[in-house]
Amino acid sequence: MEQDFFTNLPSENINDILSRLPVRTIVQCKCVCKSWFNLLKSREFVQSHLSKSSDGLAVFQIERSFQLYKIHEFNDELDLEHHELHYNPITTFNLPYLGLIQGSANGLLFLRDLRRSPNGLYVCNPITREYIELHCPQDFVYSYPQVVTFGFGTSKTTSQYKVVRIFHDCIRDKNTHQLMRIPKSECQVYTLGIGSWRRIKLGCPLEYSCRTIGAFLNGNLHWLVYDFEGSPLVSCFDLETEIFNNFKFPNLPKHDRSLLGLFALGDFLCLSDNSSDDEIVVWLMQEYGVEKSWTKEFVISKSPNFLGEYYEVVYPIKIFKDGDILMAWGDFFLFYYSVSSSKAKTITNIDMFELRGPGAIDSILHTSSFLQLASFSMENATSF
Repeated sequence: MEQDFFTNLPSENINDILSRLPVRTIVQCKCVCKSWFNLLKSREFVQSHLSKSSDGLAVFQIERSFQLYKIHEFNDELDLEHHELHYNPITTFNLPYLGLIQGSANGLLFLRDLRRSPNGLYVCNPITREYIELHCPQDFVYSYPQVVTFGFGTSKTTSQYKVVRIFHDCIRDKNTHQLMRIPKSECQVYTLGIGSWRRIKLGCPLEYSCRTIGAFLNGNLHWLVYDFEGSPLVSCFDLETEIFNNFKFPNLPKHDRSLLGLFALGDFLCLSDNSSDDEIVVWLMQEYGVEKSWTKEFVISKSPNFLGEYYEVVYPIKIFKDGDILMAWGDFFLFYYSVSSSKAKTITNIDMFELRGPGAIDSILHTSSFLQLASFSMENATSF
């Protein structure tokens, strides 16, 4: 009876039904029959699934004895007994290189291996178990005080996946290390499926940071930058038009620029400030692109266990319906803080992501997809 039902059902209806299933279930469905296997690889299914797919979490843990990537789906339900029930594991995997997570967009991860010179750059789909290594010219080699930063996202209209590399020289005062001038700056863009880098006009010289990556939101990449007066700005790159523009931050109190971070939080651009000894301040741009719409959204107390001076950027990743905010303390640990009036307002480590020894943890919001990297022409996709 059930078999006859699916046999007579139009393929677009099967597509719609299967695209609503959890990722692990869809993977199992590939083994049902050849027609489903082919359907689940089709462009129509990939697009249908991605349009319904919700956010999850990509985590990279590296410790003395091992390294491991983990992909989780979020369980965003109310009244969960424990915070860790928010995370449903989908898959774990390893790669033949040490790739730090530098971006996520529409199911793909952008990874960077800092041990290589020039750096190894990769785009990976954890669900289809494929990766592409991007060719890097020899002139991508750099050294301090030169600055290199990257961003990864998709253009809003054409949905092209693009990697953006920003580079500039720095001339600094030998005593104060203050930036004096930028004699050379450039931007290169790599469009997945084209197979080569293109130079793009960068605009007026601004100071970027090697410690930050471009925050992807609304088809744009955003970097926290500084002008020559030391004022912070948002450098915004439109991935469709490939044009830069800048907008301002709110009037910030005295802060340590190394402890400011710019991120995407849901549908908002977010600024996180860990300069204070006793609190973390999170600002949101309530209306995208409107400078006057910055509001101080959360003030997170470091009491009782994290009071004092720290040297890591702290950033929010996800706000759950029950009021728990998933956050990362640099690459040291993940924690949550509740803004719900019914819960204790303390920073609480998440045990399932805790490092068991010396190491680092890298994490980013990630949406799973069944997009086959082998479908990109001019690219050599490798399975793992």
